[in-house]
Amino acid sequence: MADNYVFTGIGYAHGKYKVTNKEIEEAIRAGWIGDFNPERILQLPDYKAFVEQNGETSPLEYFAWQKMGFHNRYHVVPFPPVEEAFKRAESTLELGVRAVEDALQKSGVHPEHIDLWLAGTATPFEQAPGIGATIKAHFTHWDNARPAATVNSACVGFNINVERALDYFNRHPEAQNIVIVHTEVMSGLLMHEPSFVPYVTFADAAAAVVLTRTEGKEKVGVTHVRNGEDLHMIDFLGANKQGDLYMGPTRVKERATQNIVNISNQLLEANHWTVDGIDMLIPHQTGHAIVQPAAAELKVPPAKLYQVVQLEYGNLSGASVPFGLGLLTDENKLQPGMKLVTSVCGLGGEFGGFSYIVPKPRKKPKTYRPLTGKLALVTGATGGLGQQVTKQLANEGCDLILQYNSNLNKAEELGQWLDKKDINYRIIRCNFADTKEVETFASQINNEYKTINYLIHTSAITGSLSRATEVTADEMATSLQVNLLSIKTITDTLVAKVEDTVLIVGSVAEDALFSGSSTYVASKRALHSYTAGVARAFHRQGVKTIYYMLGLLNSGMVDKLNPKQQLSAMMSINQPRLLPAEEVADRIVRSLYRPKVANVQHSWEGDLIVRRDGYYWIKK
Repeated sequence: MADNYVFTGIGYAHGKYKVTNKEIEEAIRAGWIGDFNPERILQLPDYKAFVEQNGETSPLEYFAWQKMGFHNRYHVVPFPPVEEAFKRAESTLELGVRAVEDALQKSGVHPEHIDLWLAGTATPFEQAPGIGATIKAHFTHWDNARPAATVNSACVGFNINVERALDYFNRHPEAQNIVIVHTEVMSGLLMHEPSFVPYVTFADAAAAVVLTRTEGKEKVGVTHVRNGEDLHMIDFLGANKQGDLYMGPTRVKERATQNIVNISNQLLEANHWTVDGIDMLIPHQTGHAIVQPAAAELKVPPAKLYQVVQLEYGNLSGASVPFGLGLLTDENKLQPGMKLVTSVCGLGGEFGGFSYIVPKPRKKPKTYRPLTGKLALVTGATGGLGQQVTKQLANEGCDLILQYNSNLNKAEELGQWLDKKDINYRIIRCNFADTKEVETFASQINNEYKTINYLIHTSAITGSLSRATEVTADEMATSLQVNLLSIKTITDTLVAKVEDTVLIVGSVAEDALFSGSSTYVASKRALHSYTAGVARAFHRQGVKTIYYMLGLLNSGMVDKLNPKQQLSAMMSINQPRLLPAEEVADRIVRSLYRPKVANVQHSWEGDLIVRRDGYYWIKK
């Protein structure tokens, strides 16, 4: 039996804005981009023949598609890219997280079972820490100490990390799974670019794999990997410190073509393969000018040359090869035993490649429920959000203590749903408007349970949403009792019992002022202040305290707001849509044990972690 290293999950993500050749041509006409001469194309015999055979085609469309090999590409910002747009756009972080999540889901491997996290990018969203560590923080518990590393490399970054992963497996015989992700926002390098070529070529995307050690009688998976550096290209392809591209096209074409040929031949020789014996060459998706001459010299027939990513998604830098492998896998075009050769080249003269034998389909490991053995107390468990949080906790294996206020029917329905889950649960009625009931409830929990891992407060009332001058003293007192004092009583009573995390749900109303919210806002701001204070006590005992501020949900308070109030609240935080309670609940549960959560803003107020969900404030 020999060790094999196979891709058990391949994920990918790309920018949300599709950019066509037509849009680039319009930008050229508008004077945004220069150095394209349509008159020259119009005189080409090949162009005239193509139009005669295929119908009217513009010079730019013909040149970009037929000659360069690019039909579409995707950016994280609308075209053409401008600096202001990137302040609201996805970054390499968000793209990388999406790709890793896709890869993990396809592999069935739980993040806690990843032994090493490797990332590559040449367009980082921040200078430090490395993006590998920050991506890892979106998937693992706070106490997960598995290493993470980032390589500052563009087109060859993924390949370099494949070699690093194999080295790690060799040095750590206990290691079973490694995540490798490459992520780029290449459109960010185009803002000052005068030439049309990079606009046609580059795109924004991420791709990730779960590389798993397996055993088998036959060799499958990664068989060989090579990396090198061509110093003849060091001054001819890169980006300066301002982020502007520089390129010497003639030198790049000459050297890159030969590097792809050389690395492919090295891999063929190492495996004792011939071109006739391989099923596919997957080169860096850099364009026809480099890829096709390389394939011709290698005598790789068109049917074995893969260029789909280049044609429909653009040059994705180091994400190109794994992105292509992901597409091929999802389209069921990779069959067991197929022999693949990949070859890449890029910025500064880096080059490399790996060979791969497609393994037989692997049975996914048993579903891992990360909260098995944990206990959570959820208040407001029959409310729209509280119910979804409860279900998400149950799905992850958490035992539950659930408080509800008065809706017995909903409590019974929730209990019936939980009966089908393999967890322990208890549902207790407690009216948060009644001080004595709350004190009794808090004492009961304190006396009957030695420890609670997670204390989650979702309970809240909005009040009448009357103007401040119309709010009665009784209404204000009730709002403060339910939204602040009851939560305070329970939390203070259980300070010594909580072991992991306290999470208290706040509201967009604190930031989005609109008429009729004075009672609700006052109670929520008081709750925020209380939470910041109690966070210090929890911090002393190693417990995280999170104040989770929500944009407008698609249920609950929003039903009481008129359209003007809804619009006012959403515009104040740039919220583009109402938040589905189920999606928010998933992010809340992840917040309990993960340092970072995708699509949630994260900040610190002393010992208090503040997370804002649904907020789309401009990035600094």
